[in-house]
Amino acid sequence: MAGMSQRLEKTLMRLPVGYYLLGLGPYNAGLVRLDFEELLIGREVPEFIGVGMPVSGFRVSSPDAFLNIEVSRLHAKVLRRLFGDCAEYRLIDMRSTCGTYLNGEAIPVPDDVDGVSEEECARPLKSGDFFSLGPSAVNLFLFFQK
Repeated sequence: MAGMSQRLEKTLMRLPVGYYLLGLGPYNAGLVRLDFEELLIGREVPEFIGVGMPVSGFRVSSPDAFLNIEVSRLHAKVLRRLFGDCAEYRLIDMRSTCGTYLNGEAIPVPDDVDGVSEEECARPLKSGDFFSLGPSAVNLFLFFQK
């Protein structure tokens, strides 16, 4: 385990400056540089929606029934807003079945019937925040800035 941690640390130190999402679970291991306006996360999102498009995807693998229950096809998304040289990132649950948890707390779900918009439910992400798809934290992500 120590060797793996050292390799990860060396890899992260070589990254260019920017914002990243690191998948930490057995079904979502991976690193994504957040240079998109929108990143879709779920079991059945396309990994690349199109070259030069402002949207991309992070597909969580689903090898067993447990994951199919906890992670929705389109589970959550990370939105980026640019303000000059500064970027702000927000996490939104996409009406998933089991919810999205930011630092262990469930985030609200948009509801068209009750008039609760995505904007009202969006939660800001700060470097060092963790979020999970579903309550078990099997699919855990780390949002960070280098």
